[in-house]
Amino acid sequence: MRFQCALTVAFGLILAACSGGNAPPPVDPALAAKAANEARAAKEGALYDQMRRSGSWDIATSLGNEILAKYPGTQTAQRVQQTIAQTRAKSAANADAHRLAALWSYTVTAEDGGTQYAATIASKEPLKLPNARLRLVLRQHPKWGQSVYLLLDNATFDCKGGCATLPVGFDGAKPQHMKATIPPTGEPALFIDDDEGFIAKLEKAKTVAIGVNVKGAGEFDAEFEVGGFDSSKLPGRPMK
Repeated sequence: MRFQCALTVAFGLILAACSGGNAPPPVDPALAAKAANEARAAKEGALYDQMRRSGSWDIATSLGNEILAKYPGTQTAQRVQQTIAQTRAKSAANADAHRLAALWSYTVTAEDGGTQYAATIASKEPLKLPNARLRLVLRQHPKWGQSVYLLLDNATFDCKGGCATLPVGFDGAKPQHMKATIPPTGEPALFIDDDEGFIAKLEKAKTVAIGVNVKGAGEFDAEFEVGGFDSSKLPGRPMK
């Protein structure tokens, strides 16, 4: 009887030992949390990479910033850190390109003999006169041909000292004097005679500064942020 009891106890100990040997080791909560964090970061990182490949820089920047804030220290955050500066720069460049493009307005008007196309942009700084505005206009007219001129609203040019030439500088370069003409009809406009040369330089420039003299405002350089000009909005160049 004692032998049977001892045998039973020994057998139980063997079973217990075998059962304990097959049991999985205890899970470290810290390691599990770290693995889960890495997995979440990797999922957002894959989307970040996808947005970069597609050129969606605004979205990629937002995702990259979120990954760096939410998952610091992860492998994904370390990888994102290597490209986030470039991503932010491209996002900023896109935003500025959209801003510059929005500065221009384009009109298409039916005229006798065809269609008039015009592109207009206001000066960067408003005139220091009530309700006054200075605009640069590129126009293609079926009868009058191509023109480049400055147009004033609620103000007039002061040409007593002469407006035969205007100092024009592109992208901060030394101004060159370009011949200009006041229309005989008395409109508050000042035409730049070399429209072809002016437009050719404008299409490659980010800014253009034109020296003008306006009654009540005096002499100043009117700056225009022309980098967003879309030449496709002025199809064809009618002959003069």
